[in-house]
Amino acid sequence: MTKVDLVATDLDGTFLSDTKRINEDFFDQILKRLEATGGHFVIASGRDEEQIHKQFKRFVGRYDVVADNGAVVRTANGELLNVSGLSVAEVETMMQVVADLPFDPRQGALFTGHEAVYMLRDQGRLNLAHQSLVLMMFSNVKMIDSLDEIHEPILKVTITYAEHQMMDFIAAAREALGNRAHVTTSGYGSVDIVAPDVNKANGLAYVAKHYGLDLEQNLVAFGDGLNDAEMLAKAKRPFAMPNGDKTLIATYPVADADNNHDGVLTTLENLLNKQ
Repeated sequence: MTKVDLVATDLDGTFLSDTKRINEDFFDQILKRLEATGGHFVIASGRDEEQIHKQFKRFVGRYDVVADNGAVVRTANGELLNVSGLSVAEVETMMQVVADLPFDPRQGALFTGHEAVYMLRDQGRLNLAHQSLVLMMFSNVKMIDSLDEIHEPILKVTITYAEHQMMDFIAAAREALGNRAHVTTSGYGSVDIVAPDVNKANGLAYVAKHYGLDLEQNLVAFGDGLNDAEMLAKAKRPFAMPNGDKTLIATYPVADADNNHDGVLTTLENLLNKQ
């Protein structure tokens, strides 16, 4: 059995339970076993760094991060390996293309930068409950009247649609935007628009290179959704969650349990016991 050198996991629907929890003591045990043999644990998520570190505050400094679906890559010790974003002008053009599609978003768009999260005031008024949730979730939210007020690259644009419309919107947006952007989903109706070369696999490649590893030779990866597809395709040992997307389940081996029963940790424990 090959040594477990590099592990990457998605969060929602994969590592986190439906109530957004993990078995912290079990996770600590697995981290100690990885650390003892020089292994690395990577959280690869559509969430931004702030949200990831809030979720895992007990473990900060013990995991690497591929955040915003691959737009931001940072090592466990805090070294920033890569940031990939879109210019404001590019996003303005894309938003006009999206607005012309025959789909109505459920909530106003969020524009994630490295320094702040931005929301247009007129869109916030469309859904005050969503605006309030955003203000609670992020420590630095800026309400703006125009995208011209953003003076940094935009790492991710997030728009939410009714779940039954989500895949149709993604297909239409991919066709309309072409190679100008990568359109993906973290599930639950949430659609992310990122730079064309941004995905979890490309983000993980920076981590692997930093540690002298190779995704196709060293990566053990876990995912449940379409934004995990590139990561799983590159992994030496890919695992789809049994509660995940049917196309992933049909393509990859399935983890030993679902996200509500410590599926990622149980599968890792079994792999570590065999190495």
